Amino acid sequence: MKNWLKNLLFVIFSFVFLGVGMVVAEIFIREKGNPLKDPNFLAEPPADTTSSFPIDSTQGWMGDTVTIDDKYIKKEQLTEKAKPSNTKMTVTGDYDVVVGMYGEKANAERQIKKLKELGYQNAYSYLKASMSVVSAGQYNEDEAQKIKTKLENQGFDTNVKRR
Repeated sequence: MKNWLKNLLFVIFSFVFLGVGMVVAEIFIREKGNPLKDPNFLAEPPADTTSSFPIDSTQGWMGDTVTIDDKYIKKEQLTEKAKPSNTKMTVTGDYDVVVGMYGEKANAERQIKKLKELGYQNAYSYLKASMSVVSAGQYNEDEAQKIKTKLENQGFDTNVKRR
């Protein structure tokens, strides 16, 4: 076969395969969403469904309830009203004091335990993009900045994130 004919066939088939690829990509984006525009595209759904707040949205967090397991609470802190089940805290602030992100849940639980021992009873974790994010709690802006400074003085690397 002549070279010009080979080249022509190559160009034609290249455009055909490119067109098929674009159609497949368009179908994928319509069904799954655009991975280039959604930072949480690969995020897995949360393993525990005890929390009632959305993990991908920063709206609607005020007044939500977060469930905290009793294993994070010292037994002497339990009153007769707070029986060993799940203790609930009400989210009162708009700012989250993030202490760390961990790939292994056991590491996040150790960090929560350490925060509880230091007196941060509202410490909890949630999943974000398959990572356990540990927070010292949710506070208003002034309280969050004070707690951030206090935790940094205690050796923690912290960040204040608006919900």
